[in-house]
Amino acid sequence: MNAKKNLLSAGILIVVFLAGVAAMRVWDVYRLARAENNTVPVHATDSLLTIDMEDAAVPEGVTVVEEPDYVESDVPSQLSKINVPGMEKIITRSGRVVTPEEEDEDSKTVVDLTHTSTPSADESAAPEPKSSISMINAPVAVKLIKTADEYKAFKRTARGSYPVADFSKQDVLVLESTSNLPDKVFEIQSVREEDGKMVVTYRVSVFGLDKKTNTHSAVLILKRDLPVELKQVV
Repeated sequence: MNAKKNLLSAGILIVVFLAGVAAMRVWDVYRLARAENNTVPVHATDSLLTIDMEDAAVPEGVTVVEEPDYVESDVPSQLSKINVPGMEKIITRSGRVVTPEEEDEDSKTVVDLTHTSTPSADESAAPEPKSSISMINAPVAVKLIKTADEYKAFKRTARGSYPVADFSKQDVLVLESTSNLPDKVFEIQSVREEDGKMVVTYRVSVFGLDKKTNTHSAVLILKRDLPVELKQVV
């Protein structure tokens, strides 16, 4: 008995499923047919304006103005005021020949070819502007490390490789920035004794900082109780 009920239920589900599929097919056919009937040809709509320009003519009342190859003007040409050494004449696009005139004081204010013209054999070339390099003014201070403990404390904050010091007879001289610039912009060039002072020459370089592995410039010096004088060089 139960088997018959199960078969009947399965049969009903199959019939409902097939009926749904058939209904969907009928709806698709109806929808496509309706869409084809509602399609309007492009030429029958006003959304696209098509113009045949093959035999087009100028509308009545419209005057065609053609752009000339050149325009003659009553304004005096400034070409004659340009004095280029070796130039004999200037031919305009209209074929008119302009002969250069000698420059007067007024013409010099119109065109200045001092930096572009080539001097002739009778003229001497203008002197080249002298270039100068200005040193960067960066505040700096000297730090003398006299003991191994001070050196260890320094290395805890500094990065890089620094010389091994024998603090029984050596000190470590370090340059530190006292501004917003990093310490690595300073590069010690030399250390020498002069007139009872320890003279440290250094330079400031803001280029290639990303390639410098040390955060400070440091050198070993002999233990001497001398005042330190800093001298910046280019």
